[in-house]
Amino acid sequence: MMLGFYQHFSYGCFCWLSLVYITAGLTLSVLPSSKVTVNQNVTLLCELDTYLSLPFDVSFVLRSPSYTLSTICTLVLSYWECMNTTYLCLNGYDAACINTTHYSIQVNVPSNWSGASVLCRTPKEMSNSIVFFVEEPVTSVTLLSTTTTFISGQQMNLTCATSYCYPPANITWYMSSDDVTHQSTSTLNSVDGLAETISMFISTVGKENTGKRVYCTASNTPNKTVISNIGTLNVLYKPEVISGTSKPYIVKEGESATLSCTVTNANPYTNITWRWFKTDSPNNTLHNGSVYTISNIQRGRSGKYHCSARNVVGTSENTTIEVDVLYKPEVTTGSSKSYTVNEGQTATLSCTVTDANPNTDITWRWFKTDSPNNVLHNGSDYTISNIQRGRSGKYHCSARNVVGTSENTTIEVDVQYKPEVTSGTSKPYIVKEGQTAKFNCTVTDANPYTDLTWRWFKTDSPNYVLHNGSVYSISNIQRMRSGKYHCSARNVVGTSENAVIEVDVLYNPSIDWKGTTVVNESNVVYLTRKISSNPVSNASWYDGSKLLVSEMAVNTTTLVIHGARCTDTKNFTLTAINSLQWNVTSLVELIVNCKPSSEINNISIGVSDNTGFAFSTTITAYPKPHYVLLAENGSVNYEIVHKMIVNTVNKFTIHFSKTTVKQSDYGTFLIYFNNTFGTTSIYVNVIPQRKPAAPRILEVICKSRSAKVQWMSSFNGGDSQMFTVHAFLAQQEASRSKPIHDEGENKLHNTQIQNIQPSTEYMFYVVAKNTHGNSSSEKKMKCNTVEGLSFEKKEA
Repeated sequence: MMLGFYQHFSYGCFCWLSLVYITAGLTLSVLPSSKVTVNQNVTLLCELDTYLSLPFDVSFVLRSPSYTLSTICTLVLSYWECMNTTYLCLNGYDAACINTTHYSIQVNVPSNWSGASVLCRTPKEMSNSIVFFVEEPVTSVTLLSTTTTFISGQQMNLTCATSYCYPPANITWYMSSDDVTHQSTSTLNSVDGLAETISMFISTVGKENTGKRVYCTASNTPNKTVISNIGTLNVLYKPEVISGTSKPYIVKEGESATLSCTVTNANPYTNITWRWFKTDSPNNTLHNGSVYTISNIQRGRSGKYHCSARNVVGTSENTTIEVDVLYKPEVTTGSSKSYTVNEGQTATLSCTVTDANPNTDITWRWFKTDSPNNVLHNGSDYTISNIQRGRSGKYHCSARNVVGTSENTTIEVDVQYKPEVTSGTSKPYIVKEGQTAKFNCTVTDANPYTDLTWRWFKTDSPNYVLHNGSVYSISNIQRMRSGKYHCSARNVVGTSENAVIEVDVLYNPSIDWKGTTVVNESNVVYLTRKISSNPVSNASWYDGSKLLVSEMAVNTTTLVIHGARCTDTKNFTLTAINSLQWNVTSLVELIVNCKPSSEINNISIGVSDNTGFAFSTTITAYPKPHYVLLAENGSVNYEIVHKMIVNTVNKFTIHFSKTTVKQSDYGTFLIYFNNTFGTTSIYVNVIPQRKPAAPRILEVICKSRSAKVQWMSSFNGGDSQMFTVHAFLAQQEASRSKPIHDEGENKLHNTQIQNIQPSTEYMFYVVAKNTHGNSSSEKKMKCNTVEGLSFEKKEA
């Protein structure tokens, strides 16, 4: 490392010597040496040849590295003594004129003489020059780079610089305890004979360098080394990702697959973003998160999934998880779906797995439709030797792997055999009236199976041939065509045994119609109807939607009513049902003769002098009743307008109204009703409007923080009334309900009262209010609230 420095100084000396003419008569020497330390005392000795003429003035001259000349000291010889020599030379440099040929001074060499040269001269001659090398120890070395954060793979450039010194210092680089100087280069800057060493350390950093300490040391003298400031490397690098999921990841079709990845290393380990994609769709981001869940996974989702994580440095290498979706086998038959074989031959049925995962350790199962629990064979090929006609039917094969069992594949086996005639028609043959009946016979046993002739006849006409062919059709068949039909087949050998088909013609239910039945109250009523149908029908009697009675498989049905009442006047519905038709209905009308009756026998009407009134009442009676409105004195009132509306055959509503009320209109009126079966009366009380009658509290059910209160409404005083419910605690109102609308006189009302405390006894009452005042329930009820429980409480 010192080569450049010495080259520089040697080059300077060479250039200077090459420019100076050196006389052979003068010789300069330095004792002990020109290589010195700062302030070291040396003797400069100038020797003159004896042939030079005397006396002489001898000067010691300093030539700086920049070629500037300066006289150190001049010695003047006179009578072999240094005469006329300055005080500085005599005392400061201890000048000595030893004899006529030897002159000397002593100098404490300063640091700026490093690289400078010294010579001696007379007015005519100049000696050789000697270069001084002044040793200046290095005092510091500084790591100049301020940035120690790098990205992995990036080239790191760090610089160290020494203090100016001589000789030039050597710089050594360290990364933690490792000497990495071989990765550095150095340059020198020289000023006044001193050198500054600048070293650049160039290295490519990796994540393994994170946390390492980087510094340099410098030395230019033995046993003395200075150390720079220390930088700690922070190497940023993209995440490293591994999968926490088994590889391959095996999951059954329909289950949830959970794939996970984990960042094992990253710097920085913050703001990590994730990306999942599939090999076959690399641009389609499936998920952003470390865990990717696929619900109800299907076989098409098999394949390689990749996850990567990204930080500010970059994106990790992809981690791959191969997902293997297992699914049960899919099976197809290697045989024809309809497999035909002659009786006595060997039938070979085969199935093949077309798709399965895994497609190993496959187990097989063969069974027949009519014996699903009887395993016939375990193998892909099922052989039946000497097959008989009874083995015809549907055979099913299925394959199973570790995931499950395939859907069944069906092979229908048809065993053919020598001719026998059988009917292909159900026995009995059931057909609906008006449809086309189609009977067919089949040769199931014939040899040869050619040139067959057919004959159809009916049992009651055996000699009458109805048809020649295997299929006999009767269009628009009627119920009288029921009976037994025979078919036979003939070949060159003979005629088969007859195959018999019993034909049963079905028809829809029909209900006989009868007129209205009229009875008196208390009579026993028999409502009877005949039902024609095949098959026989189930009968049901209804009162509206209410089922009264049902009878199964009947031709005649009767509804019996014991003690007929006026309310039994109505249309009953009779429904007949068989397998051909549902809900064949007929209305059966019953009228019960009865005297007039009403659910309400007393009506109160509250009115004011400046308003009228209107009311109505409903009467049940048959036949239609007559009525009259009578005053208290028995006279007929003609001032109140009235009219009757017929609701049903035995229900009538009479409406009364008057637009202006006079004082004489207050009082009690009688509405008198009558028909041929009796009479009834309704009293009407017309009174001035007033406050409501007191409601009747019926029940209180307490819960922990609420109570349900139930009451019966009373007369509203002729004006609209509202209700409120009050809860009292120790004579103080604790809570009250919101206002409740009136549902009508003598109607059941209820409400919830809130904001009461648990484990406390309350007194409850109901207040009815209209514009004329209010009335409280005469009875009040106590109730204890209990935390978490509810119970009923009695009257106070």
